Amino acid sequence: MVLQTTRLFLRPISHRDIDALLRLLNEPLIAQYNDYGQTVSRDEAKSLIQWDLEQAYQGTGTRFVIINKISNEFIGTLGIYDHDIIKKHCFLGFELSPSEWGKGIMREALECLFNYLVENIAQNALPLLVRAKVESLNKNCIKLLTRLMFTQSNVNEYIMLLEAADPNAMYEQGADTLLLDQM
Repeated sequence: MVLQTTRLFLRPISHRDIDALLRLLNEPLIAQYNDYGQTVSRDEAKSLIQWDLEQAYQGTGTRFVIINKISNEFIGTLGIYDHDIIKKHCFLGFELSPSEWGKGIMREALECLFNYLVENIAQNALPLLVRAKVESLNKNCIKLLTRLMFTQSNVNEYIMLLEAADPNAMYEQGADTLLLDQM
């Protein structure tokens, strides 16, 4: 399954993405705000991908790779994890190459992901509380989450309630979400 927006493809991560993920997570501007530490080894990146694949298999999460449609380049990741169907909440994580910051790409990707979730989660599993852990110094991330209707719940956490009612009404502009069988 591949999701698509005007500028992006979002596809599930795989082990073939290890080199690109390793470069992304070791980018100093990304590493300063993530919870993986300042340096991620190849084995750690491999374990992260394996964990993502297990989350997808268990139905408790998924990580998508963000691909620029024009250059076909890996530019980031996003996804949900620790989805608890009973408590109706999940955590959100994302990283984007600094060369792509300030272009609205992560917003476009997140809107696509949220539309996908609303369309594909069983209606009795909604509303879904989406939680994002954010370093307080990561002002751009906080600004993005605020634009996406997240509110601060404590010092390092922002939340948003994802509901079934008209998903495009959540945003100033709806994302072009298409499902493709293959890329």
